[in-house]
Amino acid sequence: MRLLITGGCGFVGANLARHFLAKGWEVTVFDNLVRRGSEFNVVDLTALGARFVHGDVRCAEDLAGLPRFDAICETSAQPSAIDGYDNPLFDLTNNTFGLLNVLEKARRDESILIFWSTNKVYSGDRVNAIPLVEEPTRWAWDAASGYAAPGFSFARGISEKFDVDGGQHSIYGVSKICADLLCQEWFDAFGVRAVVNRFSCLGGPGQFGKSAQGWVAWWAIAFAFGLPLTYIGWDGKQVRDALFTPDINRLVELEITRIERCAGRVFNIGGGPECTLSLREMTAWCEKRYGRAVPVKILPTPRKADHVVYITDSSSAAEALGWRPQVTLERGLADIAAWVDKEHDRLKTLYSR
Repeated sequence: MRLLITGGCGFVGANLARHFLAKGWEVTVFDNLVRRGSEFNVVDLTALGARFVHGDVRCAEDLAGLPRFDAICETSAQPSAIDGYDNPLFDLTNNTFGLLNVLEKARRDESILIFWSTNKVYSGDRVNAIPLVEEPTRWAWDAASGYAAPGFSFARGISEKFDVDGGQHSIYGVSKICADLLCQEWFDAFGVRAVVNRFSCLGGPGQFGKSAQGWVAWWAIAFAFGLPLTYIGWDGKQVRDALFTPDINRLVELEITRIERCAGRVFNIGGGPECTLSLREMTAWCEKRYGRAVPVKILPTPRKADHVVYITDSSSAAEALGWRPQVTLERGLADIAAWVDKEHDRLKTLYSR
Protein backbone atom coordinates (compact mmCIF):
# COMPACT_ATOMS: atom_id res chain seq x y z
CA MET A 1 0.00 0.00 0.00
CA ARG A 2 1.40 3.40 -1.03
CA LEU A 3 0.47 6.11 1.46
CA LEU A 4 0.92 9.89 1.35
CA ILE A 5 0.67 11.81 4.62
CA THR A 6 0.36 15.57 4.18
CA GLY A 7 1.58 17.35 7.27
CA GLY A 8 3.50 14.14 7.77
CA CYS A 9 6.15 15.63 10.06
CA GLY A 10 3.62 17.00 12.52
CA PHE A 11 2.40 15.18 15.59
CA VAL A 12 -0.45 13.17 14.05
CA GLY A 13 1.24 12.66 10.70
CA ALA A 14 4.51 11.41 12.14
CA ASN A 15 2.76 8.94 14.43
CA LEU A 16 0.73 7.64 11.50
CA ALA A 17 3.92 7.30 9.46
CA ARG A 18 5.61 5.22 12.16
CA HIS A 19 2.56 3.01 12.45
CA PHE A 20 2.27 2.27 8.74
CA LEU A 21 6.02 1.91 8.20
CA ALA A 22 5.97 -0.80 10.85
CA LYS A 23 3.20 -2.48 8.82
CA GLY A 24 5.44 -2.52 5.75
CA TRP A 25 3.57 0.19 3.82
CA GLU A 26 5.40 2.55 1.47
CA VAL A 27 5.07 5.94 3.18
CA THR A 28 5.77 9.44 1.85
CA VAL A 29 5.63 12.34 4.31
CA PHE A 30 4.92 15.76 2.81
CA ASP A 31 5.44 18.83 5.01
CA ASN A 32 6.42 22.50 4.83
CA LEU A 33 8.24 22.25 8.22
CA VAL A 34 6.95 25.59 9.49
CA ARG A 35 6.11 24.30 12.95
CA ARG A 36 8.98 24.04 15.43
CA GLY A 37 9.87 20.47 16.22
CA SER A 38 8.77 19.05 12.88
CA GLU A 39 12.37 19.05 11.66
CA PHE A 40 13.16 16.38 14.27
CA ASN A 41 10.64 14.06 12.63
CA VAL A 42 12.33 14.35 9.21
CA VAL A 43 15.43 12.72 10.64
CA ASP A 44 13.51 10.07 12.57
CA LEU A 45 11.10 9.10 9.79
CA THR A 46 13.62 8.92 6.98
CA ALA A 47 15.77 6.67 9.19
CA LEU A 48 12.76 4.35 9.40
CA GLY A 49 12.39 4.27 5.62
CA ALA A 50 9.89 7.04 4.86
CA ARG A 51 10.38 9.30 1.87
CA PHE A 52 10.31 13.00 2.77
CA VAL A 53 9.02 15.67 0.37
CA HIS A 54 9.32 19.33 1.31
CA GLY A 55 6.13 20.94 0.05
CA ASP A 56 3.01 22.88 0.92
CA VAL A 57 -0.62 21.84 0.36
CA ARG A 58 -1.43 25.47 -0.49
CA CYS A 59 0.66 25.05 -3.64
CA ALA A 60 -1.09 22.73 -6.12
CA GLU A 61 2.14 22.41 -8.10
CA ASP A 62 3.87 20.79 -5.12
CA LEU A 63 1.26 18.06 -5.09
CA ALA A 64 1.10 17.70 -8.87
CA GLY A 65 4.71 16.53 -8.98
CA LEU A 66 4.02 13.57 -6.71
CA PRO A 67 3.27 10.04 -7.97
CA ARG A 68 -0.04 8.27 -7.43
CA PHE A 69 -0.85 6.91 -3.96
CA ASP A 70 -3.41 4.35 -2.88
CA ALA A 71 -4.41 6.51 0.08
CA ILE A 72 -3.81 10.02 1.38
CA CYS A 73 -4.04 11.14 5.01
CA GLU A 74 -4.59 14.90 5.05
CA THR A 75 -3.25 15.93 8.46
CA SER A 76 -1.75 19.30 7.48
CA ALA A 77 -3.36 22.33 9.11
CA GLN A 78 -3.05 25.58 10.95
CA PRO A 79 -4.24 23.88 14.16
CA SER A 80 -4.79 26.71 16.63
CA ALA A 81 -8.38 27.74 17.35
CA ILE A 82 -7.36 31.22 18.55
CA ASP A 83 -4.84 32.52 16.01
CA GLY A 84 -7.29 32.86 13.11
CA TYR A 85 -9.03 35.98 14.38
CA ASP A 86 -5.89 37.98 13.63
CA ASN A 87 -5.51 36.52 10.11
CA PRO A 88 -8.62 34.65 8.87
CA LEU A 89 -7.20 34.17 5.39
CA PHE A 90 -4.29 32.19 6.79
CA ASP A 91 -6.64 29.62 8.33
CA LEU A 92 -8.72 29.37 5.16
CA THR A 93 -5.78 29.05 2.77
CA ASN A 94 -4.19 26.33 4.93
CA ASN A 95 -7.21 24.37 6.08
CA THR A 96 -9.76 24.86 3.31
CA PHE A 97 -7.98 25.69 0.05
CA GLY A 98 -5.09 23.39 0.97
CA LEU A 99 -7.57 20.56 1.46
CA LEU A 100 -9.13 21.38 -1.91
CA ASN A 101 -5.75 20.84 -3.59
CA VAL A 102 -5.39 17.49 -1.82
CA LEU A 103 -8.94 16.51 -2.78
CA GLU A 104 -8.19 17.23 -6.41
CA LYS A 105 -5.11 15.04 -6.28
CA ALA A 106 -7.19 12.26 -4.74
CA ARG A 107 -9.77 12.72 -7.50
CA ARG A 108 -7.18 12.54 -10.28
CA ASP A 109 -5.45 9.51 -8.78
CA GLU A 110 -8.57 7.72 -7.49
CA SER A 111 -6.99 7.64 -4.04
CA ILE A 112 -8.70 7.11 -0.69
CA LEU A 113 -8.67 10.32 1.37
CA ILE A 114 -8.81 10.46 5.18
CA PHE A 115 -9.44 14.01 6.41
CA TRP A 116 -8.74 15.50 9.86
CA SER A 117 -11.65 17.65 10.92
CA THR A 118 -12.38 18.88 14.45
CA ASN A 119 -14.95 19.28 17.19
CA LYS A 120 -14.70 23.03 16.53
CA VAL A 121 -17.15 22.55 13.65
CA TYR A 122 -19.73 22.71 16.46
CA SER A 123 -20.70 26.19 17.60
CA GLY A 124 -19.58 27.25 21.04
CA ASP A 125 -23.01 28.79 21.51
CA ARG A 126 -24.74 25.45 20.75
CA VAL A 127 -22.39 23.29 22.81
CA ASN A 128 -22.39 25.69 25.74
CA ALA A 129 -26.21 25.81 25.74
CA ILE A 130 -26.15 22.32 27.32
CA PRO A 131 -26.90 22.96 31.04
CA LEU A 132 -23.99 22.53 33.44
CA VAL A 133 -23.28 21.87 37.09
CA GLU A 134 -20.05 22.91 38.80
CA GLU A 135 -18.09 20.20 40.58
CA PRO A 136 -14.93 20.62 42.69
CA THR A 137 -12.48 20.06 39.79
CA ARG A 138 -14.64 20.32 36.66
CA TRP A 139 -17.82 21.44 34.99
CA ALA A 140 -20.22 18.63 34.05
CA TRP A 141 -23.37 18.36 31.98
CA ASP A 142 -26.49 18.53 34.14
CA ALA A 143 -28.39 15.33 33.39
CA ALA A 144 -31.20 16.41 35.72
CA SER A 145 -31.98 19.41 33.52
CA GLY A 146 -33.97 17.42 30.97
CA TYR A 147 -32.08 19.06 28.09
CA ALA A 148 -32.46 17.31 24.73
CA ALA A 149 -31.05 17.96 21.25
CA PRO A 150 -30.43 15.83 18.15
CA GLY A 151 -26.97 14.29 18.29
CA PHE A 152 -26.56 14.74 22.04
CA SER A 153 -26.69 12.23 24.90
CA PHE A 154 -25.73 12.85 28.52
CA ALA A 155 -24.39 9.29 28.66
CA ARG A 156 -22.47 9.21 25.35
CA GLY A 157 -21.71 12.82 24.40
CA ILE A 158 -21.95 14.68 21.08
CA SER A 159 -22.31 12.76 17.82
CA GLU A 160 -21.95 13.91 14.21
CA LYS A 161 -25.73 14.51 14.14
CA PHE A 162 -25.32 17.55 16.41
CA ASP A 163 -26.16 20.91 14.78
CA VAL A 164 -23.22 22.64 13.06
CA ASP A 165 -25.04 25.95 12.48
CA GLY A 166 -24.47 29.23 14.33
CA GLY A 167 -21.48 31.39 15.07
CA GLN A 168 -18.77 30.89 17.67
CA HIS A 169 -16.90 28.16 15.80
CA SER A 170 -13.62 30.11 15.69
CA ILE A 171 -12.11 30.92 12.31
CA TYR A 172 -10.24 27.63 12.58
CA GLY A 173 -13.52 25.78 13.05
CA VAL A 174 -15.09 27.56 10.08
CA SER A 175 -12.12 26.67 7.88
CA LYS A 176 -12.52 23.03 8.92
CA ILE A 177 -16.28 22.80 8.39
CA CYS A 178 -15.78 24.24 4.90
CA ALA A 179 -13.19 21.54 4.18
CA ASP A 180 -15.37 18.92 5.84
CA LEU A 181 -18.24 19.76 3.47
CA LEU A 182 -15.90 19.76 0.46
CA CYS A 183 -14.96 16.16 1.26
CA GLN A 184 -18.61 15.17 1.45
CA GLU A 185 -19.42 16.96 -1.80
CA TRP A 186 -16.44 15.50 -3.67
CA PHE A 187 -17.61 12.03 -2.66
CA ASP A 188 -21.13 12.72 -3.90
CA ALA A 189 -20.15 14.63 -7.06
CA PHE A 190 -16.97 12.85 -8.15
CA GLY A 191 -16.84 9.60 -6.21
CA VAL A 192 -13.76 10.53 -4.18
CA ARG A 193 -13.59 7.95 -1.39
CA ALA A 194 -13.21 10.46 1.42
CA VAL A 195 -13.75 9.93 5.13
CA VAL A 196 -14.13 12.85 7.54
CA ASN A 197 -13.08 12.44 11.17
CA ARG A 198 -14.19 15.20 13.54
CA PHE A 199 -11.64 14.66 16.28
CA SER A 200 -11.76 15.86 19.85
CA CYS A 201 -8.59 16.41 21.92
CA LEU A 202 -5.66 14.37 20.55
CA GLY A 203 -2.54 13.49 22.51
CA GLY A 204 0.46 11.24 22.63
CA PRO A 205 4.25 11.04 22.39
CA GLY A 206 5.80 13.33 19.81
CA GLN A 207 3.37 16.19 20.36
CA PHE A 208 5.23 19.49 20.56
CA GLY A 209 2.34 21.09 22.42
CA LYS A 210 1.40 24.61 23.32
CA SER A 211 -1.49 26.07 25.29
CA ALA A 212 -3.57 26.80 22.17
CA GLN A 213 -3.25 23.31 20.68
CA GLY A 214 -1.91 20.05 22.02
CA TRP A 215 -2.60 21.16 25.57
CA VAL A 216 -2.26 17.75 27.22
CA ALA A 217 1.34 17.39 26.04
CA TRP A 218 1.96 21.05 26.82
CA TRP A 219 1.01 20.47 30.47
CA ALA A 220 3.56 17.65 30.77
CA ILE A 221 6.25 19.72 29.03
CA ALA A 222 5.53 22.74 31.23
CA PHE A 223 5.93 20.69 34.39
CA ALA A 224 9.09 19.03 33.09
CA PHE A 225 10.75 22.42 32.52
CA GLY A 226 9.04 24.44 35.28
CA LEU A 227 7.16 26.70 32.87
CA PRO A 228 4.07 28.71 33.88
CA LEU A 229 0.54 27.68 32.89
CA THR A 230 -2.67 29.65 32.38
CA TYR A 231 -6.31 28.76 32.93
CA ILE A 232 -8.32 30.83 30.45
CA GLY A 233 -11.92 31.01 31.62
CA TRP A 234 -14.14 28.71 33.68
CA ASP A 235 -11.58 28.58 36.51
CA GLY A 236 -9.67 25.81 34.72
CA LYS A 237 -12.61 23.42 35.04
CA GLN A 238 -13.33 23.08 31.29
CA VAL A 239 -13.45 19.43 30.19
CA ARG A 240 -12.38 17.49 27.09
CA ASP A 241 -12.21 13.83 26.19
CA ALA A 242 -8.74 12.71 25.15
CA LEU A 243 -7.84 10.30 22.37
CA PHE A 244 -4.32 8.90 22.08
CA THR A 245 -2.19 7.99 19.07
CA PRO A 246 -2.48 4.18 19.11
CA ASP A 247 -6.26 4.51 18.81
CA ILE A 248 -5.95 7.16 16.08
CA ASN A 249 -3.59 4.94 14.08
CA ARG A 250 -5.84 1.91 14.47
CA LEU A 251 -8.89 3.90 13.33
CA VAL A 252 -7.18 5.18 10.19
CA GLU A 253 -5.92 1.72 9.26
CA LEU A 254 -9.47 0.40 9.55
CA GLU A 255 -10.84 3.25 7.45
CA ILE A 256 -8.33 2.66 4.67
CA THR A 257 -8.56 -1.12 4.62
CA ARG A 258 -12.36 -1.16 4.99
CA ILE A 259 -13.11 1.89 2.87
CA GLU A 260 -16.22 0.27 1.42
CA ARG A 261 -17.84 0.61 4.87
CA CYS A 262 -17.08 4.28 5.40
CA ALA A 263 -16.49 6.18 2.11
CA GLY A 264 -18.45 9.42 2.21
CA ARG A 265 -19.07 9.12 5.96
CA VAL A 266 -18.51 11.64 8.74
CA PHE A 267 -17.48 10.36 12.17
CA ASN A 268 -17.15 12.10 15.51
CA ILE A 269 -14.04 10.58 17.06
CA GLY A 270 -12.76 10.92 20.62
CA GLY A 271 -11.88 9.15 23.82
CA GLY A 272 -15.47 9.38 25.05
CA PRO A 273 -16.91 9.68 28.57
CA GLU A 274 -14.38 7.23 30.05
CA CYS A 275 -11.40 9.36 29.00
CA THR A 276 -12.11 12.93 30.15
CA LEU A 277 -10.19 15.48 32.17
CA SER A 278 -10.20 19.16 33.04
CA LEU A 279 -7.27 21.56 33.15
CA ARG A 280 -7.29 21.41 36.95
CA GLU A 281 -7.29 17.62 36.89
CA MET A 282 -4.39 17.57 34.45
CA THR A 283 -2.49 19.96 36.73
CA ALA A 284 -3.08 17.66 39.70
CA TRP A 285 -1.89 14.65 37.70
CA CYS A 286 1.30 16.46 36.69
CA GLU A 287 1.98 17.63 40.24
CA LYS A 288 1.86 14.02 41.39
CA ARG A 289 3.91 12.73 38.42
CA TYR A 290 6.67 15.36 38.60
CA GLY A 291 6.63 16.06 42.35
CA ARG A 292 6.51 19.79 41.80
CA ALA A 293 4.16 22.71 41.21
CA VAL A 294 4.41 25.38 38.52
CA PRO A 295 2.95 28.90 38.52
CA VAL A 296 -0.66 28.97 37.29
CA LYS A 297 -2.31 32.20 36.18
CA ILE A 298 -6.11 32.32 36.16
CA LEU A 299 -7.83 34.54 33.58
CA PRO A 300 -11.59 34.99 34.09
CA THR A 301 -12.58 35.60 30.46
CA PRO A 302 -12.85 32.48 28.26
CA ARG A 303 -11.44 32.30 24.77
CA LYS A 304 -13.88 33.24 22.06
CA ALA A 305 -15.76 30.19 20.70
CA ASP A 306 -14.35 27.84 23.32
CA HIS A 307 -16.40 24.92 24.68
CA VAL A 308 -16.91 24.51 28.42
CA VAL A 309 -17.49 20.76 28.18
CA TYR A 310 -17.02 18.67 25.04
CA ILE A 311 -17.24 14.87 25.11
CA THR A 312 -17.41 12.75 21.96
CA ASP A 313 -19.98 10.12 21.05
CA SER A 314 -18.01 7.83 18.70
CA SER A 315 -20.74 5.19 18.36
CA SER A 316 -21.05 5.62 14.57
CA ALA A 317 -17.44 4.52 14.07
CA ALA A 318 -18.06 1.59 16.42
CA GLU A 319 -21.04 0.50 14.36
CA ALA A 320 -19.37 0.94 10.96
CA LEU A 321 -15.87 -0.33 11.76
CA GLY A 322 -15.94 -2.04 15.13
CA TRP A 323 -13.57 0.67 16.42
CA ARG A 324 -13.56 1.83 20.03
CA PRO A 325 -10.86 3.62 22.03
CA GLN A 326 -8.64 1.20 23.93
CA VAL A 327 -5.97 3.45 25.49
CA THR A 328 -6.99 4.51 29.00
CA LEU A 329 -6.46 8.04 30.23
CA GLU A 330 -3.83 6.93 32.73
CA ARG A 331 -1.88 5.00 30.12
CA GLY A 332 -2.09 7.82 27.60
CA LEU A 333 -0.82 10.42 30.07
CA ALA A 334 1.95 8.12 31.27
CA ASP A 335 3.12 7.56 27.68
CA ILE A 336 3.34 11.32 27.10
CA ALA A 337 5.30 11.88 30.31
CA ALA A 338 7.68 9.03 29.45
CA TRP A 339 8.30 10.60 26.02
CA VAL A 340 9.01 13.99 27.62
CA ASP A 341 11.55 12.31 29.91
CA LYS A 342 13.20 10.46 27.03
CA GLU A 343 13.36 13.49 24.74
CA HIS A 344 14.37 15.96 27.45
CA ASP A 345 17.46 17.25 25.63
CA ARG A 346 15.64 17.79 22.33
CA LEU A 347 12.68 19.46 24.00
CA LYS A 348 14.98 21.67 26.01
CA THR A 349 16.06 23.40 22.79
CA LEU A 350 12.41 24.34 22.12
CA TYR A 351 11.01 25.10 25.54
CA SER A 352 13.65 25.96 28.13
CA ARG A 353 13.94 29.61 29.04
